[in-house]
Amino acid sequence: MKAALRRDPRDTATAALILSAFAIGGTLAGGGPFAWAGLNESFLLLLMFMVSAALPSLMLSAMAAQLQDSYATLERKVEERTHQLALANLAKSRFIAVASHDLRQPLHALGLFVAQLRERMDAAERSRLVERIDVAVAAISELFNALLDISKLDAGVLAPNISQFPIANLLKTNESMFAEAAREKGLSLRIVSSTAWIRSDAMLLERILQNLVSNAARYTTQGGIVVGCRRRGGQLRIEVWDSGPGIPEDQRQNIFGEFYRLAGPERDRQAGLGLGLAIVERLCRLLDHPIELTSTIGKGSRFAVVVPLATALTKSVEAQPSREAKLDPARGKLVVVIDDDPLVLDSTGGLLRSWGCGVVTASSEHSALAVLAEHDRPPDLIIADYRLSDGKSGIEAVARLRRAFNASIPAFLISGDTDPERLREARASGYHLLHKPVRPMALRAMLSQFLAKRDVADAVLERPNFHPL
Repeated sequence: MKAALRRDPRDTATAALILSAFAIGGTLAGGGPFAWAGLNESFLLLLMFMVSAALPSLMLSAMAAQLQDSYATLERKVEERTHQLALANLAKSRFIAVASHDLRQPLHALGLFVAQLRERMDAAERSRLVERIDVAVAAISELFNALLDISKLDAGVLAPNISQFPIANLLKTNESMFAEAAREKGLSLRIVSSTAWIRSDAMLLERILQNLVSNAARYTTQGGIVVGCRRRGGQLRIEVWDSGPGIPEDQRQNIFGEFYRLAGPERDRQAGLGLGLAIVERLCRLLDHPIELTSTIGKGSRFAVVVPLATALTKSVEAQPSREAKLDPARGKLVVVIDDDPLVLDSTGGLLRSWGCGVVTASSEHSALAVLAEHDRPPDLIIADYRLSDGKSGIEAVARLRRAFNASIPAFLISGDTDPERLREARASGYHLLHKPVRPMALRAMLSQFLAKRDVADAVLERPNFHPL
């Protein structure tokens, strides 16, 4: 039994065989515990004893070996998991460090620009500084938007909205977006139009093409960029060509990692965030659109996204805007802003007032209701931060205001939280969510969208022949 626990089944069987040989020899010599019987009976009793002794030992040895294998496998898995966690922590630390560095750069410049604004200067210099401040703010927004895209993809809250549409629309959008930037760098930008229709998510595919063209424009210092399409069977290859420095073969997988930037003087001067291609790769995986890369050092690169072709749909007559719609749906409307940050309340309230809105700012729904008691009507729109103080949420604040006025007041949320769990909760709530920092034009567009819908609904209710169900 001891041999069975300490040795493998092969050693245990060998030991049993040796012991059996000794037992048989002793029995033939007339010795052993079974010598009192005849020869046949002695061998029969010895055989029964040997089987009853060897079989449990072999079974025990096999079980012990299996347990040892399981233990070794478990140890290996624990080591692998520990190694994976160490790599994940290292990647997370690097991610935070690089993001912090890239965020500090425009913030540093922003602080210096604001300090200069405090000094006396002429109108031209002040205007130049305002433009530079806007560039710094745009850089900060670009970083946060990229981080938000990564968080959304990791959280799994992006659900593709697949439809059929002409690729020409996306190509035209990219041309208008990057034409001026290419001219400023002395690059040629050629967009070859196509009549093809495809099946994809228009917004996510547009994001992919924007990142690819932006990446090409950033790292190309001379020559130009060409965007075009090729039909291959039932698929369309959307290709982005550039005359940049090229990508070494051993780095072509690494460039799709977060914050990965190739070394080189051209790339150092045009250093971006290193998130664009990471977003492209994840969006392509989400949409099941293969992405291909070919590159030649010193001559340029070509990225190709493969999407399925679709049958062209009959063009429908676009609905004409209602003549009753107001030119500025925001003017004269009462908007409630709920946020626990005084700076956010001050800045958002001031911007809304400059657009002609009546504004109530508050840190909670209780404060908002106290101020709204002075008005003779419910608010036309509620803008609430997703995370408020004391563990409360903007969703609860909106619900409380709606109950207080017994009305389904339009509302949307704003948040600076990119935690994947929070993103899933916000998506499940059904409210539209804008992420801080919010560009003024994005806020204005959202404001106009919600208030215009309310105007249309009010106009319908005011018609004499309208009978609610």
